[in-house]
Amino acid sequence: MFKKLKLPKDILQQLTYTLNEVHQEKIEFYNKHFDSLTKKHKELKKMMDNLYEDKLKGRITESKHDRFYQKLRQDLEDVNSRLAKLEDAENNYYITTKYLLDLSNRAYDLFVSSEVEEKRQLINLVLSNLKIEGKKVFYDVNKPLDAIVNYQDGKLWRPISDYLRTFLLENFDLNLQNMQRVFLV
Repeated sequence: MFKKLKLPKDILQQLTYTLNEVHQEKIEFYNKHFDSLTKKHKELKKMMDNLYEDKLKGRITESKHDRFYQKLRQDLEDVNSRLAKLEDAENNYYITTKYLLDLSNRAYDLFVSSEVEEKRQLINLVLSNLKIEGKKVFYDVNKPLDAIVNYQDGKLWRPISDYLRTFLLENFDLNLQNMQRVFLV
């Protein structure tokens, strides 16, 4: 089964091309929202500085200062949280895509060369619902690796490229529509 995870070179090139397209979309999204959030962060810090000056000069009361300060502080924490989520999504993309392609292409070699505990971990990572009936082993392949195994006949590799692209976008906080809802300022 692990041999079935190895991708043909031309398909690996096609997937790499597709992932590069996703990467370009992700870069544009990241830059746009990073700039927007950074600008908002600077604006909030400036407003906090101005609020402090207003307090020192007696232009506002202590209670108004405290109320405005708490609101600005909450907004600043929200912006910082959004920036952190954006960074996590950025890091997860690189880790996930590299890991997925590497695991797919090396699964058999890793399995053969591993100790018992590592084999168990690899099996648990790739397979689920393992059952042994007589001399037969039954299993399900975990997503998204299931698509590679299911499309091994080579006739439907374009759909697997689309599937993996969609899987990465939806499952690793890279779905641009969802991220726009989360990060819109």
